[in-house]
Amino acid sequence: MTMTQGAAPENAAIPTASRVDRVKHLLARSDVSRSEVFDLVHSLSDDELLPFGLRAYRLNLVSLFGRDWPRERIAQAARAAAISKILGGWEYHQHYLPRLTSAPDAPQVNGAHLEQVRALLERGRGVVGVSFHFGHMRYLPSEFAHAGIATHLPLASDSYNDYWTARASNPGAALWKHFEFVDVEARAGAISLAKALARGELVFSTIDGNTGNDGTRGDARRSKVALLGSECRVKNGLFVMAARFGSPVIPMVAHNLDGQRACRLGPVLDPGGPLRGADAERFVEEAVQSAYTFLGEALNAYADEWCGGDLFHQWRLPAPSVTHPANEIEQRLREHLGTGGRVVMDTRRIVELPGENDIVWTDAMTGRCYKFPLAIMDLAARLADEGRGVDLQWLDQHPSDVRSRMWSLICQLASRDAVRCHG
Repeated sequence: MTMTQGAAPENAAIPTASRVDRVKHLLARSDVSRSEVFDLVHSLSDDELLPFGLRAYRLNLVSLFGRDWPRERIAQAARAAAISKILGGWEYHQHYLPRLTSAPDAPQVNGAHLEQVRALLERGRGVVGVSFHFGHMRYLPSEFAHAGIATHLPLASDSYNDYWTARASNPGAALWKHFEFVDVEARAGAISLAKALARGELVFSTIDGNTGNDGTRGDARRSKVALLGSECRVKNGLFVMAARFGSPVIPMVAHNLDGQRACRLGPVLDPGGPLRGADAERFVEEAVQSAYTFLGEALNAYADEWCGGDLFHQWRLPAPSVTHPANEIEQRLREHLGTGGRVVMDTRRIVELPGENDIVWTDAMTGRCYKFPLAIMDLAARLADEGRGVDLQWLDQHPSDVRSRMWSLICQLASRDAVRCHG
């Protein structure tokens, strides 16, 4: 076994099936029925969802919920979140936007979001609406624009191009009269948003994409926040703007509720007026943390709609790696196995990623990877099967040199909390 730092390749052992190709073909079209696309995507097996990031969803949900949720619940939520990403983008860009007309569309999301934003805009300091890559987030800015509210949507360059294509294909839609999308990876993007707030208008953003003119991994304008016990580094540029212009910030998510889209609002974060210096810094840090606390509450209830969960590892800070003393670990394992116990993979933090010629375990908390070569795959398989695990009887079936090697590896894994005593 070899140990490495960082996530395992996402494209390992990905199947290339005709059904997957069919899905990708349909996702590029707007002339197919909603039911055809939805039925096909929901029928995909877990293996067929691998090219759509299912492994990353599993890994990132384990990093948040591995200690609290059963393995089956995490697997179900990861599958649903992957499907939500596939269908959410297609439904909005290929099914909804092309069918808009010159008349403002009827509300698509239930809730008090329109009334709340209108009331905040009356304060005359602009409004920053923040959401996340979660559920039906794309419909929220459309709601505001169709209601006649001047809405400005900051986007990464690829998403900006999606909206540009949609507008070019349907330029007469009423949506575009009050809807401006802005490429924030371009230098002029931030200036455009600042001018909108200065005019007392709405800027709405999905803030967990970490995108700005320094890209997704730059160091500018970032805060550290806690999200369900994990430490993250997130973009705070819009909160800085809110402090500068005195604009209230309102978090919101659009999710499924009883078969309909519904908006859930977080607490309004109002600086009370333009802030500078330490007061501005304090507001920014408190507001950013409040927004991500709101996201954590939404994830606890609707993690299966976290369509951006496949990218969480890009802004989550890995937990520190801890190595327990080897002599203590070995003694504890001997005592446990000697009383008939077993050792199993710690599924509360380890995700298994099968490859073609090896198996890789990834620690969702630390990002550390453990690779099992073909020669000891049977050890990895036993450890990963909680119903069997590894006990003394199974170890003693192997020749002394093989058993010694396996024992050494088990002790190494236990010292890093990758396996645990069971039974």
